Amino acid sequence: MTRDNICRQFLAGLAVVTGLGLASTAWAQDIVGPEGANIDWRQFEGTTLRFLGGQHPASAALQSVVADFEQLTGIKVEVEQISWDAYFQKVQLDLSSPDPQYDMFLANGGDFDWLYGPTGSISNIDQFLNDPKLTDLDWYDLDDVDSKVLAAASWDGQPGHPAGTGNTYVVPFMSESYMIAARQSILDKYGLTLPSTLEEVRDAAKTIQEGEGDAMAGFAARGGVGVVNAALINFLINYGAVDLDSGMNSQLASPESVYVHNLLLNEILQPYGPQGWLTMEWTDLRNRAAQGEFGMWYDADWFAVGYEDPEQSRVAGDVVYGNLGSAESKFADYYYFGLAINDHSPRKQAAWLLAQYFSSKPVMLKLAVEKNLLMPSRASVYEAPEFAEKYGKWGNGTWIEAAKANLSQWSKPAFMPADQQGAIKNVWAAGAHQIYEGADPQTVLDGVAADINALMDRAGYRKAQ
Repeated sequence: MTRDNICRQFLAGLAVVTGLGLASTAWAQDIVGPEGANIDWRQFEGTTLRFLGGQHPASAALQSVVADFEQLTGIKVEVEQISWDAYFQKVQLDLSSPDPQYDMFLANGGDFDWLYGPTGSISNIDQFLNDPKLTDLDWYDLDDVDSKVLAAASWDGQPGHPAGTGNTYVVPFMSESYMIAARQSILDKYGLTLPSTLEEVRDAAKTIQEGEGDAMAGFAARGGVGVVNAALINFLINYGAVDLDSGMNSQLASPESVYVHNLLLNEILQPYGPQGWLTMEWTDLRNRAAQGEFGMWYDADWFAVGYEDPEQSRVAGDVVYGNLGSAESKFADYYYFGLAINDHSPRKQAAWLLAQYFSSKPVMLKLAVEKNLLMPSRASVYEAPEFAEKYGKWGNGTWIEAAKANLSQWSKPAFMPADQQGAIKNVWAAGAHQIYEGADPQTVLDGVAADINALMDRAGYRKAQ
């Protein structure tokens, strides 16, 4: 499949989705294993591939199917997982080396692909997709992959151009979007319904906090730098704002942005949020929610795996799910994980066989149903009876309803692509923390916008208004 075809898929995305936000249920009964692909899986037998990933369920999932891949192909795969801080440093060093140590990396959303793709450090996968010796396009079936998440993994490197342009660097095997969750017993106790807007969250959180006192926070969202990508960017767009305009000018000081920051940070999280919010990253939120510390919370859809597991959760069977935003919109960012190939590797073709295998229909279904790896990026997996049987009852069906709504209507890439996303998010998060600690939102966001504009000026990207 060519880049033009992928772009056409993206633009036609909403016309394709039905039911689960994806496509025909016929695939659920017709998922063919790798033996059905018209390629020679053993053409690189004897090769050894080295993969590096951050510590995450996505990396663990790859490790879980390595033995099957090795048996199929005769290719040995060495999987290494390290802390995220060490991972980012090691990736940068390895991708700049003409003699790299690793063949493949865990691409964690646009932060990875937008940084390393346009520079040529990671491979454009069109070269593999269009080689019939490496890919059976009928078996691999890219039309089965949600077009919006596929577009999120592509960018042409031009400042101000959106995701979905340029080359594609990975086929995502795991996506991530966001939803609100709440303890049904707590809602019932106070005669509340699950909020669908931030204003409703504020009012419900006040009721819960006043009723439960120090025993429970009324509402939680991710802290740390994660408040940007797991909360603020979503609500910003839902309330009519954006992060950067097409001229790469920061829009964070706009009236709409000031309203969202004040509402979330000053009117919800400061009075009704959890202790230690400033440093509460995703693992902390997920674990504390499962222990019953929050009445309501907002974060990744796949975290429900932990909430609904009675062996590790005190709230299993007592959680209800929904979409959250403004009265008009419930937008949620589309984050993803995929296997990126080091373009300096002499084993790129063998690495593609692993990337193709790992993101194929049968393997993705196995990972979702047997290994609890959510959220899959393929229609056939969502349509499979095994998937509905396992996950359809969560929250009395509200989890899968919210997931369907995200996939079919609300989720798409949120951030304006840039190769300096990390620096932008750090500046933005620092400002959010200042607002939470009592600083004036407009004054802080004026400074944040100026700092981000200075970053864009130094990079030569900004077209001043």
